[in-house]
Amino acid sequence: RRNQRRRARPGPPRPGSPRPGSRRSARADQPWPAWRELKRRIRTPLAGGENIAGQDAFADAIAAGALDVIQPDIAKWGGFSHCVAVARAARGAGKTFCPHYLGGGIGLAASAHLLAAVGGDGLLEVDINPNPLREALAGPAGDIRDGQVTLGEAPGLGIAPDLAAFEVYRTA
Repeated sequence: RRNQRRRARPGPPRPGSPRPGSRRSARADQPWPAWRELKRRIRTPLAGGENIAGQDAFADAIAAGALDVIQPDIAKWGGFSHCVAVARAARGAGKTFCPHYLGGGIGLAASAHLLAAVGGDGLLEVDINPNPLREALAGPAGDIRDGQVTLGEAPGLGIAPDLAAFEVYRTA
């Protein structure tokens, strides 16, 4: 008993503090007036969204008009269901939808399928750096030729993870 860790219990919220995930707290995380001012001063399209979480926060981002390219991360937030809704809202507002993903092969394949499902002129973000977890575990996200990805016909994401490839990373 002596060495047991005590769990910290959060105290009551301070008066006037926003609930986590509420519209008010989401807005505080993104300085949309500053982004709009930056957009006004430059000609380069602005992209963002990989760290935005929540339908309300994405609605705010799209409504703010500062971003030209909306980039939710399918693995960080929402999965297919929520990212499809964000993609439809972005495209409906005349924005480009490009899912953000820099990680393993399974998430990259999911992002490729998401982009194919929603259509549009968005691009698939593919990290060109060596990534053993992406390459050894799941292989490429699809057949990549001349900057185009052709997805397979296999069910699901179309990949069969090589679980034996994980053995070199096992620690216990």
